[in-house]
Amino acid sequence: MAIAPLNKFITKAVPVAPGEQIVYEAPTGVSAIVLYASVANVGINTYPKVTFTHRRKSTASKTSGNTRDTRIIRNAEIPPEDSLVVIDGRLVLERSALLRDSIIISGIQTGVVDINFVEYDHTTGITTVRTSTPHGFGVNDEITMSGIAFSCASYTGGLTTSIFPEPQRSFVVDGITGPVGTSLTFTTNAGVVSGIGHTYVSGGKAAPLQMELIMSILENSTT
Repeated sequence: MAIAPLNKFITKAVPVAPGEQIVYEAPTGVSAIVLYASVANVGINTYPKVTFTHRRKSTASKTSGNTRDTRIIRNAEIPPEDSLVVIDGRLVLERSALLRDSIIISGIQTGVVDINFVEYDHTTGITTVRTSTPHGFGVNDEITMSGIAFSCASYTGGLTTSIFPEPQRSFVVDGITGPVGTSLTFTTNAGVVSGIGHTYVSGGKAAPLQMELIMSILENSTT
């Protein structure tokens, strides 16, 4: 019988998209220690801002769903070709029958546009995205997308609505329709999900990639 390790080191490395995203949540039966977290400005002549938050959510019967946010840093500006060390020590994240801790990151940056339509080909991964205003992207630009609602078949049958992408990742622009600066449509490859079609429902934002997070975590089994 395999024995689960008592301690495990993991690394989270994700792009920081506009808006809020859950970077890490302690799994069931695990308490975790964030050892290090850093956000780098990977844009060109940009000054994005980042907020890093510890969120505690109650799972107790009488207070289930109540949350308390404690900001570790708020709207910190990161200069070009620089990075910000958010945690360089130890931050404990708990998980029990009464509470659940997570790390939330949110970014503020320039160049954010709203998405109003997405066509996804699940056999090739080719994704065509239309924006409500000119997106300003060029071919081979790195971008982020967030908050796109798709209706898709679940593995257990029936339909479900999922928010894409999960987990957060970056994308490369493969092509645009029309000139740079006025184009409202671009294509990218979002990867193949074999046999599962996706239908766009609503929402979404696209933006040039400007920030990346790397975080080291020590997980401790409590079971």
